Amino acid sequence: MAAQQVIVLLALASLAVASKPDCKELVKPLVLDSHSPIYGKWVLHVASWDDPGLKDDILSVNSSWLDVSASSESGVITIYWADRLNENKCLQGIANATISGMTSHTTYNINGHTSYHDGKYYETCSNCLLSEDTTLLPDGKSKGRYFFLFTRTGALEGSELETFKNQAECLKFPSEYHFTSKDLCPDGRATTSTGVKNTEKEQPEIEPNVQ
Repeated sequence: MAAQQVIVLLALASLAVASKPDCKELVKPLVLDSHSPIYGKWVLHVASWDDPGLKDDILSVNSSWLDVSASSESGVITIYWADRLNENKCLQGIANATISGMTSHTTYNINGHTSYHDGKYYETCSNCLLSEDTTLLPDGKSKGRYFFLFTRTGALEGSELETFKNQAECLKFPSEYHFTSKDLCPDGRATTSTGVKNTEKEQPEIEPNVQ
């Protein structure tokens, strides 16, 4: 009986080892250059975090999208973002990110509050954007990390979600996830045919925050 138990334990251990993700293949940094696939509009599908202090902040976001584009300045990209908070209030803003190798450095100004972020992007599924965001304190120390998966439409296949979870595990994120809705804030940059910004009453309040 003892020998049989040992065999069972060894078999379970083998299965556990076999089930571990191949992190070398799963987590490949994405080179940021002028031909980078990160440009365009992206809708947040799921996020994770590695510090309990960040949880409330991300859970307050009901939906989020961003538009990444190249700027006229070399080594700089422009990020337009729009978040719908749980109070059905929309926040939007524009920030410039400087690129250094495979890392981006971005300063956001949100309601007069400045926050600093180091970003890394990873290879991911087609029509997806996978990023790791380190939130920095004013002294440059890390406050914690987020892990974001955006898609072009907000939709995601089940197998792609499982890959994201394995990637999060490889980067030592806990198995906690926040899934956002597709009830997106309108684009505050949109204009009518007369060139006047659309301000229809039924739209939620938009608070521009430009760096």
